[in-house]
Amino acid sequence: MDKIVYLMRGLPCCGKSHMAARLAGDEGVIFETDQFFYSQPGDDPSRYDFDESLLPAARQWNLERFRDALAAGRSPIVVDRGNGRNAESRAFVEIADAHGYRVELREPDSPWWQELRVLLKFSEFVADELFDQWADALSEKSRTGHRVPASTIRRWMNGWQHDLTVDDIRRA
Repeated sequence: MDKIVYLMRGLPCCGKSHMAARLAGDEGVIFETDQFFYSQPGDDPSRYDFDESLLPAARQWNLERFRDALAAGRSPIVVDRGNGRNAESRAFVEIADAHGYRVELREPDSPWWQELRVLLKFSEFVADELFDQWADALSEKSRTGHRVPASTIRRWMNGWQHDLTVDDIRRA
């Protein structure tokens, strides 16, 4: 069996979770820090109860579940989060490497993400107002789920690295 970990990357409400489900298929498993914040079992967004003070605990909980799945030899494994160049993403890569897994970055394939990713790639030529409109639209879309503020999405847009590789994450 091919042991593989997919790190999803992209902005909120751009199709990461849909792509993660397709990559996981019937045999794989998906890890998402936001799962910690569901007060009841299941994926009912009305029961999502985010508390920023619990974010470190949620991240640790997700990383431990990920580690357990690697130790059990599960595959494919999908880490459904923004996955950028940061210590948290590096931890997922290092643990996967230590367990002999291949690691790949994946992005959503939704039409709106395909449009937005091109704008992000050429951001120096794009008016700030257009990114503000995108951030507002994605934030509004997230109101039925994870309720991500436009200011947070905009900050993530500003830090987006279009050509990020797994090796970049290893060196983060």
